[in-house]
Amino acid sequence: MIKRQTDRLFLSDLDGTLLMPDATLSDYAYTQLSILLQRGLPFTVATARTMYSVLPILRGLPLQYPMILQNGAVLYDPVEQRICHAAVIRPDACCAVFAAMEQANANGFVYCMEDGLLRCCYTQLTNPAMERFYKERRDRYEKPFRQVETLSVLSSAEVVYLSITDTEIRLRPLAEALKTVSGIAVTFYRDVYETDRWYLELSADTATKYHGAMLLRQQLGCRHITGFGDNDNDLPLMQACDLRIAVANATPALRAAAHRMIGSNTEDAVIQYLQQQFPCKST
Repeated sequence: MIKRQTDRLFLSDLDGTLLMPDATLSDYAYTQLSILLQRGLPFTVATARTMYSVLPILRGLPLQYPMILQNGAVLYDPVEQRICHAAVIRPDACCAVFAAMEQANANGFVYCMEDGLLRCCYTQLTNPAMERFYKERRDRYEKPFRQVETLSVLSSAEVVYLSITDTEIRLRPLAEALKTVSGIAVTFYRDVYETDRWYLELSADTATKYHGAMLLRQQLGCRHITGFGDNDNDLPLMQACDLRIAVANATPALRAAAHRMIGSNTEDAVIQYLQQQFPCKST
C-alpha cells in the first residue's frame, strides 16, 4: 500500500507529450523537472511503455509517486523500486484473444507477471514493425525478451498486457473483433514516431490509464489531477483528470477532449506549464 499522500497530482504521458521526437527528455526538461521534483512537485507519468524503457529515460529524477505503465495495466513504485500493482487478464479472455490473433494471422508481445517480475514473451518476429520494436527495446534499453513455442503455452500465465504492432490496414479488423471479447480493454492508435506503424494494445478491462489514475487518486488522497497527453491512448487518462491538457501536436480526438491547449512536445510545453503552476518560492 502506498503511504505517500498529495492533494494535487500532475500526470503526463511520455511519447509525443513530455519527450522529444527522439524519445528522450531534452536537457532543459531533465534539469528543470529535477528541480521541480526536488521542490516537491507532485508529478508522475502515465504511458504505454513498460518499466524497461521508462526507467532509463527517467533515470536520476527524484520521482516519489507510482508510475502508470502499459496504459494502466501496471503501476511501478520508483521509491520502493517494484511493481506495486498489476491487473491480470482473465484466462478465458486470454484464450479468446490468442484464438483471434491466430485466426487473423497476427503476432505480438505478451507481458506476464512471474515472481513479481514482468516478462516479455513472443513466438516469432513476423513483420518489420515487430522487428524494429524488438531491436530498439533490446539494443537501446536492454529489455529482456523470452521466446516461446506458441502463445497457447501462456494461457495459464498471469498475463497483464499484449502489444501487437503492424500497419493500420492489418490491425484494424482485429482491433474491432477484439472489442467483443469480454474482460478486455482495447487500445488502438498510431505510433508517434513512424506513421506507418500502429499499436494494438490489450489489457484487462479494469486496466486503462483511467483506472490507473483513479487508483492513484484513491491511494494518494488526490482531490485534483491534471493530465497531459497527445494521442488517442490518452483519452482514458483525460476522463480521470479534473484538468485535461493537450499539447499542440495532439490528435484531433485528444484536442477535443481537452480543457486547454499548450505548446508542442518539441517546445517542452509541459515543463513550462509546470513551472508556471509550481513557481520557485522567493527566500
